[in-house]
Amino acid sequence: MSEISWNNSVKLILSDVDEMVADLYVPADPKIITELNQVLESGVAIFFISGHGLQGIKERVTDLLRPDLRKRVLISHCSGVEVWGYKDNGDLRDSPYHSLYDEKLNQAQRNDWRAVMDEVVEEFKLVKYPASSIPQFMKASGNNPLAVMYVDRGPQITFEVINGYDLSPEAAEKLEIKVPLTHGHYDLRIPILERAEKLLAERKLPISPRLGGVFALDFAVEGLSKTTSVKHVVDNEKILRSIGVDKDSLTNPNALEIWGDKFSVIRGGADRHMCEAVDPKVRAIDFRIENPEEFLPGYNIQVWDGDKHLQEGLLEYLQSRKTGLENTS
Repeated sequence: MSEISWNNSVKLILSDVDEMVADLYVPADPKIITELNQVLESGVAIFFISGHGLQGIKERVTDLLRPDLRKRVLISHCSGVEVWGYKDNGDLRDSPYHSLYDEKLNQAQRNDWRAVMDEVVEEFKLVKYPASSIPQFMKASGNNPLAVMYVDRGPQITFEVINGYDLSPEAAEKLEIKVPLTHGHYDLRIPILERAEKLLAERKLPISPRLGGVFALDFAVEGLSKTTSVKHVVDNEKILRSIGVDKDSLTNPNALEIWGDKFSVIRGGADRHMCEAVDPKVRAIDFRIENPEEFLPGYNIQVWDGDKHLQEGLLEYLQSRKTGLENTS
């Protein structure tokens, strides 16, 4: 049994989505949805913050939640470019609470951005595949390290470098591209990132390439992150009120909790940015087995020590809530 017990003081949960609430490109387990409904029904609000697109988060997670409970849910997609909420009837609001896509990029810049992506794909001889589950991708692509899932979400473009993020020395040597050894791994994303960064800078495009997830390379609007998105919400009384959260209650670090699976600063660690937006005392639970020595110092990041991890670990934690409530009753 885990030593990490359910936080009975939590009012607002900040949660990653991919491999956390749902596996990549597939719907969340119905058991997780049932548990999340119960959490929402208890009066806790959930803010999903993800590099994934809005439509994908809706289809895989929030559309599966009870409509009458969605008003306690917020979504920030594509590395924080927008924050969306729900109406009382469970429909998505007509417009986001917060959007920076139109403000940051005009149409000409968006076209140039995609031209750069095409240039990178051609230069590295990448083979593009559409978004799919990992097993479907593996079946279609085989072991080709240059095969990538190419996902254009509008405000963010993602290369899922599934076969090339952790190459063997032999596989790296066979490529025409020089793949440097980075933190003990031959990661094809590194030379792609460096080349794309140069091309984007030449065109003066405000796009930032960054490592995301385990094998993702995200291209997102410069200056945006999970930090900026979370800060915008926790500092905004109107948004908090819309999901039933009293802003003053969040002065207690126990009123917030972070769920993620990528906190290591060595391998991208996008979920650490949620920690940077709040009091360092706020508990963050890492549902992936990661080395705490690779975490940001000074933050309350705890590695889940249950029997399972990732979304199965989250389910284990959610189900432990019942035991915690029984012990306090």
